[in-house]
Amino acid sequence: MNEILSVILRIAGAGLILLTFLHIPIGRTLKWKEDGRKLSPVNEQVFHVHTFFLCLIIFLMGLPCLLMPAIFLEKSPAGMWIAGSFALFWATRLYFQFFVYRSDLWRGKRLETFVHFLFAFIWSALTVLFCVCVAIQLGWLG
Repeated sequence: MNEILSVILRIAGAGLILLTFLHIPIGRTLKWKEDGRKLSPVNEQVFHVHTFFLCLIIFLMGLPCLLMPAIFLEKSPAGMWIAGSFALFWATRLYFQFFVYRSDLWRGKRLETFVHFLFAFIWSALTVLFCVCVAIQLGWLG
């Protein structure tokens, strides 16, 4: 089972790193630069800085998955903390997908609805993956 999970973790890691770099075309499509100019200077800077650090966090989450998946699969206090933190992060992101984003932003719009559910699937898969890692860390799975 750990061999399969190692492969899945590596795929997830590559996907997270890809997601980091996808923020460039996403930002262009959503016109973040233009919208940022409408904000006060401090809010524009906060928006851009927070976006950078979010991308950095996602990139740094992807690296251990891609390069050292054993961190999540070999029992250790650090592995438990990392797997648990990642599971909580993605579960919270999944919650926001349905209960924070307004549904009128995507409902009834073909592309937006597809993207909404695509990301809901991705956040769900990441949540399940890291919850499985937590179960391994706790000795509940093999």
